[in-house]
Amino acid sequence: MSSTTRRLNLRPSTRQQAHPSSIPSTAPSISISNAPIPQSPKNLIEKITRGSNLPNLSPTDLKLLRKKQDRLSLDAPSTRASLPDAHLQNALAASLIFAQHEAGSAVCIDPAGWVITCAHCFGDTYEDYSTSSKTRWLLFYDGQAVLAECRVWDAKRDLALLKIVAAESDAAGAYVDGSAAMGASFPFVTLCPGKSTVKTPIICIGQPGSEDLESATARKTEYNLIEVSRGALRGTTPGVDLCDNSEIGTLKHDAWTYWGHSGAPLLRVVDGGLVGLHSSWDGETGMRHGVPLVAIESFLRGCCEVMGGGSLGQQTLAKQRKLRGAKESKKNEIRGLRKRIRGPDDKEAMA
Repeated sequence: MSSTTRRLNLRPSTRQQAHPSSIPSTAPSISISNAPIPQSPKNLIEKITRGSNLPNLSPTDLKLLRKKQDRLSLDAPSTRASLPDAHLQNALAASLIFAQHEAGSAVCIDPAGWVITCAHCFGDTYEDYSTSSKTRWLLFYDGQAVLAECRVWDAKRDLALLKIVAAESDAAGAYVDGSAAMGASFPFVTLCPGKSTVKTPIICIGQPGSEDLESATARKTEYNLIEVSRGALRGTTPGVDLCDNSEIGTLKHDAWTYWGHSGAPLLRVVDGGLVGLHSSWDGETGMRHGVPLVAIESFLRGCCEVMGGGSLGQQTLAKQRKLRGAKESKKNEIRGLRKRIRGPDDKEAMA
């Protein structure tokens, strides 16, 4: 892909082509990676000595990564200072950008290193996704490099779940993620706890991209590698399935974005809660679009088994059990009501 943030009039009318035969027909746009996951200890993260050659990168891509690292390290203090509130600084710390030439953005949602971005950052169609690499090198705002592997790709929701599997460190070796005493604990954002309304103030943290795709001639932009923009939610597209973001994001917002912002987190200013991911914009109206929280929650509920021991996976499973329990209680309540209406007790009283 030449870019990862899309205009409505540049997006194909049908994004889904071939699909894996093992995926149920009820969810043909979802692909779950069969990559081996270490079992003991779980989700091992490799530490790679800082400054060494990085796997899965060509010399050209490695050079670009190092160049981005240097710029991020220099800009980190001023970028952080632009966000005076601690919860927004945490959101910045949890945001990532793609280190490869194709610009893109992402956000960490779990301390064990689970990351979400837009599915089209890995391919607009299943054919694109299946023939491309499932790993990407990402950079945190301070320049730390991590290798993330795509574990779930969902074209309909336009979401992808990534797992950090390696990170640059001052010492080589491997360590366990999660809450282990010496384990990895990555900065992360939480899903917005309450309902957000139209005009809710938000910030967007993402990578605009270095290529000026609005120019008729080739030229570079002058944007920072990471830009923090402010705006507000503008509602959702009426009369559509909010979980179907395959053509254009169903969430609307007006925070400034550019071509590389796909996958960038949209966060409430008041608490830093995640309300969506930027995904696209309408070339006719200029309205920015994104994947709404309801689609993210639905997506993550389907990722429980993949996330396994991650704290977010456990929380999501618990939420599912709670929902099932509530539904069962409701059914029992209805059964009891019907029994009382028809019930044998009335007959016995009449006898």
